[in-house]
Amino acid sequence: MGSVVGLLKVGRKKLFLLDEVGKHREMVPQCVLDFYVVESRQRSGCGKRLFEFMLRGEGVDPRYLAIDRPSPKLVSSLRKHYGLVSTIPQVNNYVIFSGFFKDQPQASPAPKKARIYMGKLQYV
Repeated sequence: MGSVVGLLKVGRKKLFLLDEVGKHREMVPQCVLDFYVVESRQRSGCGKRLFEFMLRGEGVDPRYLAIDRPSPKLVSSLRKHYGLVSTIPQVNNYVIFSGFFKDQPQASPAPKKARIYMGKLQYV
């Protein structure tokens, strides 16, 4: 019988980030919004497999991820498996790592939102 081992939620968010010199940048990077592995399955490779699957599926390098409130365990795992050590301090709850702004791939524009106006579907 199958069971849930972990959860990984990703998506693009509009963020205001500070670069290494403190300059504000408005971006829509790929973000890790939630990441959890059941305690009994931690330290067995399940989290790494889940994270690797996401990286391949999204086609993103881990240094280009903005991570929402990462746990110390996640930060430690990113250091161990991907060499992400130095963080760039942010005023929001996101963590980005050194190299985030270097050769940053151009993100596709944010998806338009659908609304119904006067009985017609519009994208704004």
